[in-house]
Amino acid sequence: MQDNNATEQKDEKKSIVQVVIHSFFVIPFIISIFAVMVFLMIRILTSEPNSARDFLEDVKIGGVTKRWQGAFELSKLLSNPKMVPKDDSFVNEMINTFEYYANDKDDRIRQYLALAMGATKDKRYINTLIDGLDGANEGVVQACAFALGNIGDESSVVPLIDLLKSNDPQSRLHSVMALGKIGTNSTNEPLRMMLYDIEPNVRWDAAIGLAKQKDLSSRTILMDLLDREYLNSFSNLDEKERVQIILVAIKVSHYVENKDLMRILEGLKTSDPNLKIREAARSELEKFTTIN
Repeated sequence: MQDNNATEQKDEKKSIVQVVIHSFFVIPFIISIFAVMVFLMIRILTSEPNSARDFLEDVKIGGVTKRWQGAFELSKLLSNPKMVPKDDSFVNEMINTFEYYANDKDDRIRQYLALAMGATKDKRYINTLIDGLDGANEGVVQACAFALGNIGDESSVVPLIDLLKSNDPQSRLHSVMALGKIGTNSTNEPLRMMLYDIEPNVRWDAAIGLAKQKDLSSRTILMDLLDREYLNSFSNLDEKERVQIILVAIKVSHYVENKDLMRILEGLKTSDPNLKIREAARSELEKFTTIN
């Protein structure tokens, strides 16, 4: 009997302890979690995404990491035309900020700001970007060239042609790419000269740019770019890169309207091991007009 009473007393004490723990710890903890979840949900629903001005402000007054990250986010955001501020005040702020960091040790800030300016396709940035081509940092120079190509205005052609004389292969490459994007009669002769550049990438992109202009001088290099044996001779290229090069060359082939290119595309359509290449060749052949 005494054992039963003792057991009941122990159970009662245990029950009381459980109630105390449940009342003073578990329930408040659950309520706290619920409150935090409600707060976060409200915050997410009511918060607005950062604007271009927000990211530019990060570049201007942020910490060391915040500045280049703000410029990077700005370059991504401004690739969306709907997010590009059109007013002069924002354009002037962008230009002033780009110039302010001319001597900063972190070149990424100016690189991403240049890309951001180019992403807007706004001609008001052209003079600033052209001035950037004369900079000492190769990364910034390349970013300015790339940005000028995105804007695509013929006023950039002469300074980009000057950049073709650079000793830096990547700077020459970015200049060739930009001239190819601009694609006017004034770009053809400089691009033809770059078909003989010592750097393969420069030659290849010069040919791609010329092909878009329906320039037959691109034919030989295009044929090389469609040849797997030729591409296999470059050990630094992996299969993914080789496929991408072939796809780009296929895409511009119809502009040249050449029998030899047609013959190569016919072969790719039926025998290349990559399905994407076979389909791209088939689709491109349909774009060729009748060649006598």
